[in-house]
Amino acid sequence: MNRRQFSQASLFAMSSGALSLSGCRENSDAPPIALPPFSQSTFHSQLEALRLAYEAKDQHVSSSLLPPLNESVLRERCAWFPAALPEELIALYAWHGGQDKEVDQDKFPFWFRDCGFISPSQAEREYKDIMSSYGQNPMDHELLKYSFPFAAFNSGWLVLPCKSQSLDPRFPRPVIFVMEGITVFFYSMQLMVDTCVEWVSHPQLNEHAQLPSDIELKIWQKHNPRIFADAR
Repeated sequence: MNRRQFSQASLFAMSSGALSLSGCRENSDAPPIALPPFSQSTFHSQLEALRLAYEAKDQHVSSSLLPPLNESVLRERCAWFPAALPEELIALYAWHGGQDKEVDQDKFPFWFRDCGFISPSQAEREYKDIMSSYGQNPMDHELLKYSFPFAAFNSGWLVLPCKSQSLDPRFPRPVIFVMEGITVFFYSMQLMVDTCVEWVSHPQLNEHAQLPSDIELKIWQKHNPRIFADAR
């Protein structure tokens, strides 16, 4: 079983039927969850913690990360995208410009769960793939049209909505997973990285970057309270 197959199988098992990955919309009547304000310096510290967590597991990701991109260069390279880039994406690419797409992901796995960090040029290609597939669904077209793919693997994507979204209105910019449906995976970019740091740092992480599903879900819900529980 490869990484993607394991990931999807474990997600279905963890959700225990609570999460439908096909066209689900979150329950906007659920109690609000307060999020910390976004901070670029804090975000960069979190990303560094994730990099170091991989390195501590002998996953030498540092040499595969591309140089940082300043805001003007990033906006120029993302002129193809039909919305303004929010501060989270500007901060992400100011840290590093993605990961070299030619690297062996098994040896240099800078993953946000099971999607690898991608460059703006790769994001353009992935965006076209999303819009030619999932984006053809009228229910999801507007959401995906204005969502930027910053991580990808094997026809699965993590995207950040760059305009208001109805998938889960409690959160201004949740991280959304697109594969076999569309669902909120993390309540924010910062919470995504905090979750990933704890996953990668866990002593039971195996050589395939997998955790027992009950441990993975417990950490997931620690940083993203009630994640999946409110899905319809």
